[in-house]
Amino acid sequence: MDYKKFCYWVDFHGLKKVREDIEQTGGELDDEARIPCRVLRPSTETIFLAPPAWNDFCKRRTSWYRKSKMAEKFLIVSNSPLDLPDLGHPIIITESNFKPDRVPSSDEISQLIQSREYQKRKPSEWDKPDPLEKDFYQRWFERNRIKEPFDFEKILRSHSANHANFLDPKYFATLNGCMVPYSIADSIHVCSSCLEFFNILGEKWPVKYVVPCIGAVQFAHLPMDQYFEVRIQPLPSPSKPI
Repeated sequence: MDYKKFCYWVDFHGLKKVREDIEQTGGELDDEARIPCRVLRPSTETIFLAPPAWNDFCKRRTSWYRKSKMAEKFLIVSNSPLDLPDLGHPIIITESNFKPDRVPSSDEISQLIQSREYQKRKPSEWDKPDPLEKDFYQRWFERNRIKEPFDFEKILRSHSANHANFLDPKYFATLNGCMVPYSIADSIHVCSSCLEFFNILGEKWPVKYVVPCIGAVQFAHLPMDQYFEVRIQPLPSPSKPI
């Protein structure tokens, strides 16, 4: 399990300082203009994501970014830690051997979606998928779930419940006395995992276990259905409430 990414949220001034430092050492800072999860490709050394990228290919699915405290900020993702002043502590993403004890039933998924916190934070465009999205998910579903009927509404409900579980966790593990929410389904049944990977959703939890969505599988080349640990540093002490 060698995969590791270090993620930093910065303003424009912070991005400029990081770019200058990297260029002074002979390196390059690439940019991703369209698909947020693509910055997680294992082969990419250091890259940044500008705010317009959240309004492109995954505009509806990443609409949560525009309502978050990260809105208008830049994201820098690197294969190694960036030793620069004022960057703050990174979000660290690593591959994990975590497996959940249980995932919610259909009725429990409905209960998650009814969460007050989820309903309060849900963007207005989230519940308005483009018809082309159905074709995208149906191709993936029929390729990987040949014995199951395709039910787009069921998939969308699972997508919503998964985000809800990181806002108001009902399905979680514990680590050093801290709550650790996790993705409640496989890659086909979760959406916009970049929101959890980059702490746009679930930012209050020091550790999360996140399954990449189909987009991250296709565009970032992450393994399907594999849990990743998303950790902020430093972790709080076990006695400190979160």
